[in-house]
Amino acid sequence: MAGEKTEAPTPRRQEDARKRGQVAHSREMDSAIVLLAILGIFKFAGPYMWGSLEAITVDTWAHLGRNPLTVDLTAAVGVSLLGRSILVLLPLMAAVLLIGVLGGMAQTGGPLFATQALKPQFKRLNPLEGGKRLVASRQAYVNLVKAVFKFTVLGLVGYLTFRGHWEAISTLGMQAGIQDSIAILVAVGFDLSLRVALVVLALAVADFVFQRRDMTRQLRMSLQEVKDEAKQTDGDPQMKGQMARQRQKLLARVMQSVPKADVVLVNPTHYAVALKYDPTSSHAPVVLAKGTDLVALRMRGVAEEHGIPVIQNPPLCRAVFRATRTGQEIPADLYEAVAEVLAFVYRLRTLGRALQATA
Repeated sequence: MAGEKTEAPTPRRQEDARKRGQVAHSREMDSAIVLLAILGIFKFAGPYMWGSLEAITVDTWAHLGRNPLTVDLTAAVGVSLLGRSILVLLPLMAAVLLIGVLGGMAQTGGPLFATQALKPQFKRLNPLEGGKRLVASRQAYVNLVKAVFKFTVLGLVGYLTFRGHWEAISTLGMQAGIQDSIAILVAVGFDLSLRVALVVLALAVADFVFQRRDMTRQLRMSLQEVKDEAKQTDGDPQMKGQMARQRQKLLARVMQSVPKADVVLVNPTHYAVALKYDPTSSHAPVVLAKGTDLVALRMRGVAEEHGIPVIQNPPLCRAVFRATRTGQEIPADLYEAVAEVLAFVYRLRTLGRALQATA
């Protein structure tokens, strides 16, 4: 069917989408990474942080007990308690932030600065359109299914975890002391959190795979779009063919003109200028042809094939090339320099004829 989007997105379309902020990104993956980071930090640094917070609390209450309780003292102690607690928890917050940022960058393939996504879109302020996106869109149904499935799975994980620790939990407040009860609660809480984190990670991986496939589906292109993009990137094939034919015609005219020249100035391979001086038809030498790079190299080869003198004079060659178009006479300020070259060529030509005559 014409216009049906059946083709995979091209790299250019993917790059354009990235500039607009359209990349595969799973919020579930962000949550899973941050949760695992918090658990890992508490596992290794939890005792130190707990001990530090405990020492800060004990020191705070002891300080309050040694002095009369006033508003100023309470404010000062509160500020001190807050500041010291922040210093203890700062590594945790910094690590969680860093891991969250790195996790997001891993999903998007590196830093993503989509300025186009920041532009205001006033159509999103339309409540009717917003209601359609929330109720009737495909993404809304997908999010609903994911939410129901996630809470169902997490509820099952919580039930199985508490059932596995039910014997220990049932001793709380009866057989176990306060310290043992706290230890049991911490163990159960950590076990539950770890299981939840692993389940969330598994769901996040599945969600990320789905988001990538869904993004690829959204960016699919029709065959005509692929052709249009190829034309924009590489140029229209018909236009390229026409330009190639024009270059061939130009090259043919150049090669036809070189054998008629008196001399070819070169620089030594990047520029070439073919000059001819006929006092009966012009007041000054005329540029028959000129070219750069491959054309210049070809002009030099044709000149050598036809016995046309090839003179290396880079400054003069560049000056004539830039100051004169094909078919024009050279400017007056170059008369003297070109005349010296032509005089040298004429002397060589005369010497050659004399040698041929004596031979």
